[in-house]
Amino acid sequence: MATANPSPKPRVAIHKFASCSGCQLAFVNMGTELIELTKLVDIVHMAEVGHVAPEDEQVDIAFIEGSITTPHDVERLMKIRANSHYLLTMGACATSGGIQALRNNADTAEWMRSVYAKPEYIESLSTSAAIANHVKVDFELWGCPVSVRQMLAAIRSLLFGVAPVISREKVCQECKRRGNNCIMVTQGSPCMGPVTRT
Repeated sequence: MATANPSPKPRVAIHKFASCSGCQLAFVNMGTELIELTKLVDIVHMAEVGHVAPEDEQVDIAFIEGSITTPHDVERLMKIRANSHYLLTMGACATSGGIQALRNNADTAEWMRSVYAKPEYIESLSTSAAIANHVKVDFELWGCPVSVRQMLAAIRSLLFGVAPVISREKVCQECKRRGNNCIMVTQGSPCMGPVTRT
């Protein structure tokens, strides 16, 4: 059963699924910006820093890191979605399945037998999937790890009641603003800048 909000500040939760925790670390590494953020919101769940609230606790904004790989993950995610006003995915794992999704092209049962002595004790889905494959996602923040600037901008927008503007700018544009010479032009070397989001 969800609990009532005893605080007037909006409540934020950062939940982790199958991932390296890099997106949670991006939150932690904000430093003084994180301290400023906590003046505006209550972070009620973030395992990386020891705040662990029940997953059926009502929150205004839930950030999800990681992909869905087990039946238990699906159950947890459903509870989180049902108790979150906004649900945002952060990072490549949550938005596209991440590196874990490489297993999607393999025979999962065979792979499990080759890795585990007793694979019957392992509960795993046949695929590693993005959060949007299972529940409605309000906004996706891409990157590996996620951009702190985009996270803060999304929170700020939601606190003012407006939809976040998700940057779709390419690395190429950022590189040019920094005054770097284009290696594709000057050296004839391949570059993923034109097709990679900044």
